[in-house]
Amino acid sequence: MVNIVGHTMLATSTMHIATQRVSSTWPWYVIRGSGFVAAGLLILLMLSGIGQVTGILYRWIEPIKVWAIHKAMAIALLAAIAVHGGFLLLDTYMPFSIGKILIPFDSSYNNGTKFAGIALGSLAVTFGIVAMYLIIVLVASSLGWIDTKTKRWRKLHYFSYIVVLLVFLHALYTGSDLRHGLFREAWEAMIIVMFIAILMRLWRAKVVQKVDDNHQ
Repeated sequence: MVNIVGHTMLATSTMHIATQRVSSTWPWYVIRGSGFVAAGLLILLMLSGIGQVTGILYRWIEPIKVWAIHKAMAIALLAAIAVHGGFLLLDTYMPFSIGKILIPFDSSYNNGTKFAGIALGSLAVTFGIVAMYLIIVLVASSLGWIDTKTKRWRKLHYFSYIVVLLVFLHALYTGSDLRHGLFREAWEAMIIVMFIAILMRLWRAKVVQKVDDNHQ
């Protein structure tokens, strides 16, 4: 009887501790999950955009469907960013204010990750904020300019390559999952693939420009 009571009390205590831990850390899981979703959507957006420019995607999907998917992913990316930033306000372990979420260089966050002995947490948060503003501008311009101001939209869209770099550094030096191990290696591998795709896209743009110049 004593053992049963003891086990029951232990189970109750363990469940109480687990409940407290979940109630205090669940915003962090949402922040982490939405961050991964946003990063994944950004990579898919970039690859689908390059696939449209090169025409590769049109071999399997109709152009109008490709653009519809691209547009849907862009809107989903904005939603993921909103969740990622909004839930930082609910996290009690590492509290963020609205100013620290929206104003560059206002945060003093540091998760212990260093580069050449220098902690880059605060700067990496700023990278994320700048990337957020650039993404908003890029998505808004795509929805409003693509049919009316094509040249201006195309030039503005080159900032998407800067966004990739900023997001890469933001995740690498703020995300606790990316400090070391398999997640970090996978993230670095994905970014290498992205940069290869971007270089191919820039090379193709230069080749196309030379062909156009020769025909003039």
